[in-house]
Amino acid sequence: MALITKYGGFWGMLPQTTGRYIFVAHSASYVIEGQTLTASDGNDGLSPERALLTPQAAATLSTADAGDVIVLLQGNHSTALTVTLKAGVTVTGIPGGRPSHGIKGPQGGKRQRTTITNTGTAGIIFTVNVANVEISNLELRPAAAGGRGISVGASGDSLFVHDVTIAMQNTASATTFGITFPAGVTADVIADTVIRNCYFISGVPGATGANGPAVNVLTTAHGLVIEQSTFELQGTAAWADAILSSTPGTLGLQIRDCDFLTPTKTT
Repeated sequence: MALITKYGGFWGMLPQTTGRYIFVAHSASYVIEGQTLTASDGNDGLSPERALLTPQAAATLSTADAGDVIVLLQGNHSTALTVTLKAGVTVTGIPGGRPSHGIKGPQGGKRQRTTITNTGTAGIIFTVNVANVEISNLELRPAAAGGRGISVGASGDSLFVHDVTIAMQNTASATTFGITFPAGVTADVIADTVIRNCYFISGVPGATGANGPAVNVLTTAHGLVIEQSTFELQGTAAWADAILSSTPGTLGLQIRDCDFLTPTKTT
C-alpha cells in the first residue's frame, strides 16, 4: 500500500525522514485498514502490509545513520530478547492522541496504543550503545524482577526519549529500572540525553514491593534533561528514588516542570 495521508489516518504522522520506514506487527496475524495480514521476519517490513514479526528483525534490517524509522504497529508486542538499536534510528509506536502543549506526560493519556514487554529474566527492552537514537509513543513494560526499559551504554549520546510510558508494574524489584545509565561505562561519557513528556509508573495499587528508580544514573552523564514528565507511585511500598544520580561526574543535570505523585488514602 502507498503511505497516503487521509483524514484521521496515521501514515501522514510518521516522523519525517530521508530513510526507510520498517514496520513490525504485534502478532503473526494482524489487521491494517480492515485487511487481515500475516507478519513474518521473512517479510521485507517496508510496508504496513508486509510487517515483520519481531522488533529484533527490524533493528537488524535498519541501517545506521541513514534516518531509518522502526514503526511498532498498534498492539501488545512481546520479546524475550533485548533490542539493540543502531545509531540514528528512530523507534515509534502509534500515537494515542493529539499533541498537547505543556502536558506533563505522553500525549493521549498514561497508556499507549503500542506496548512492548520483555519476558526474559532481568531483561532489557532497548539497549542504546550508539548516538542519536530516538524512542517515542510506546509503553515499555519491564517484566521480570531486575528488568529495564532502556539501558544506555557507552557512546549512547544524544538519546531522545519522549511521549513514552514506562510501567514498572510486574514483579517488584529494587533492581528494576525505567531508564538506566549503568555503571562501568565512564570511559565514554554519555552526553545530552533528553527525556521529555514521559510517564513513569511504579507498583500496582494496593500491592507491596518497591522498584528501583525510574531514571537511574550510575555513570557519568553530561547535560541530561528530564522535563515535563510525571512520576507516579501506585503501590504501597515506598519508592526510595524516582530519579537517582549517584555519580559526581554527572554535570548539567536538569530536572524541570515534572510532577511526582504518591497514592492517597481516605478513611
